Amino acid sequence: MTSKIDRRNTKFAYMVNAPLIIYLLCVLVGPMIWGVSLSFTNKTIGGSAEFNGLSNYISLLKNPEYRLSILNTVKFTVFSITGKAFFGVLMALALNVEFRGRNLVRALLLIPWTLPNIVAVLNWRWIFSATGGIANYLLKSVHLIDKDLVWFGSAGLAMATIIVANVWRGTPFFGISVLAKLQTIPNDYYEAAAIDGATLWQKFRYITLPEIKDVLLLSTLMSTIWTINEFESVWLLTGGGPNGSTQVMNVFSYKTAMKSMQLGKGIAVSILAMPVLILLINLLSRKMLGNDDN
Repeated sequence: MTSKIDRRNTKFAYMVNAPLIIYLLCVLVGPMIWGVSLSFTNKTIGGSAEFNGLSNYISLLKNPEYRLSILNTVKFTVFSITGKAFFGVLMALALNVEFRGRNLVRALLLIPWTLPNIVAVLNWRWIFSATGGIANYLLKSVHLIDKDLVWFGSAGLAMATIIVANVWRGTPFFGISVLAKLQTIPNDYYEAAAIDGATLWQKFRYITLPEIKDVLLLSTLMSTIWTINEFESVWLLTGGGPNGSTQVMNVFSYKTAMKSMQLGKGIAVSILAMPVLILLINLLSRKMLGNDDN
């Protein structure tokens, strides 16, 4: 009897999920297989595709420009995630304190995350403009520089601009995630610590940090996936320049596929990044589903 009920439940589950499975096969699995197959060809935009084996992958691994784009992606991701996590925790701690107008401040600090990306990028282009930009104006006002900096014309400064823009946009995600967890921590913990003479740093280290570490890890994993896949902000701010110093992986893929018309090789760039993304997605899924022991 129990086995019949189990079979009925299994059939019902398949029937309910069939439309979703079909949808995923059509819009996800199908295009993915098509893209992977194209990466093994010399397909160009408007041209035919001929199988060339691993030629695209070998060519990419030998290409110094591709290797530089990987290094740029790692630097951009590491510094961006570090900045977002640091300022996100500070933002959450500040917003967890009761003060007049706290809800309004919370709403205002979410604006960077909710703004259309194109609006945010255009604002940062103006801020870092070599002529009339507010960044140069402020630095000259405090006498840190004597002449205008060409932010997008220097390798180090250009990388700094895209990192700052990404940190500014992504910090609210960390802040609101950590804040939600902070509000679940019983105040009794802090009162007991205060009675024992704990300092603010000790309260943070031994109470707050252990309580928020899971949320912080989840936010970091999600944001890392988004940051590795970042394209629009980098492309609109610097276009990958100067001299490829901010050309992250996705910008290199776009230039290869769309500007150089080498569609097969451009897709191969994305395929090479898939193992890292799959690993991150697997870690994220296991953490969210609570299957750490599996």
